[in-house]
Amino acid sequence: MKAKTYNNLQLLGLMSGTSLDGLDIAHVAFDFSNSENTEFKLVNYRTFPLSQPIFEQLNQIFSLSAQQVFELDQQIAHFYAACTAQFIADFQIDPTQITAIASHGQTIFHQPEKGFTTQIGCGATLNYLTKIPVINQFRTLDVSAGGQGAPLVPIGDHYLFSKFADGFLNLGGFANISSQQNAAPLAYDIAPANLPMNRWMQSIGKAYDENGALARTGSVDLATYQKAMALEFFKQSGPKSLGVEWMEQAYLPLFETLSLADRLRTHIEVLKTLCIKHFEALGLQKVYLTGGGAHNQFLIETIQNAFVGKLIVPEPALIDFKEAIIFAFLGARHLRNETTTLQAVTGAQEALRTGVLHDYQGVLR
Repeated sequence: MKAKTYNNLQLLGLMSGTSLDGLDIAHVAFDFSNSENTEFKLVNYRTFPLSQPIFEQLNQIFSLSAQQVFELDQQIAHFYAACTAQFIADFQIDPTQITAIASHGQTIFHQPEKGFTTQIGCGATLNYLTKIPVINQFRTLDVSAGGQGAPLVPIGDHYLFSKFADGFLNLGGFANISSQQNAAPLAYDIAPANLPMNRWMQSIGKAYDENGALARTGSVDLATYQKAMALEFFKQSGPKSLGVEWMEQAYLPLFETLSLADRLRTHIEVLKTLCIKHFEALGLQKVYLTGGGAHNQFLIETIQNAFVGKLIVPEPALIDFKEAIIFAFLGARHLRNETTTLQAVTGAQEALRTGVLHDYQGVLR
């Protein structure tokens, strides 16, 4: 696979995670001229809260009809396009300087063991509305090749961030970890992270537990903790990935009888224990934290107090926009005819150049 001669590229990375805390847009400039070291600059960045109708539909996605899901696919594409237009206007970006938009889309179904993963936010519609080429559907081909379709971020950890730490923990809707072991990449999902906590906080009208303040007042329920730790997924080795379906069916019901504070505290204890287990198994000394959970002071204290190594919490822009940066990077690699997956990480039959290009005007031809 020969790389195209795209050495200097500017992309918009669009990331909307399972925690439903908004659409992250990162404007990233890449310099591929040094084959040993890809340089990048985060030029502009912003998070756009999901509209209330979209948020509510995503929160009850399993009760929607097929037609409603297809309608939501278009609603999200229009929302992404509006946010992109606002982003370009507010930062006074020349849209002709943007090579492409790399859009993760919104994951609604993820069951790779059954051969499918579904991210909505129609790429063709986003391309048409923005008049900028769009690359999306980064996970589907990997699942078709027998992989998990996830995680995809480790390839960015390897090429863009490896100088900072020997391990990378992303605390998003789910917690996932990546590292190098014997010069080979390794990454997988660990456990639910922010998604359960946000769900529970929404029951009292709050989006999240700021700094883990309510969790700090709770107590660990030992019986619930033990039931959670006994779940089969937590005993499996990677490659492995989690979907909302599993969380709804296997994880959340274990916490139903607890008070809100005790739910939060017990969940954090489960998450901390699993993180430490994997840090130790991987022999990590420095772990670089990103994702919304890196802002949860109590969660980070709990993990750090149990970890003999060092947790590295970067500047807020990298905490919040690292995934959007990396999806921009995946889009750039797609345009350069380079692989966007790591076979050892996803478990597919081979490393693949994933993603689907939408370019109805033929800008990139």
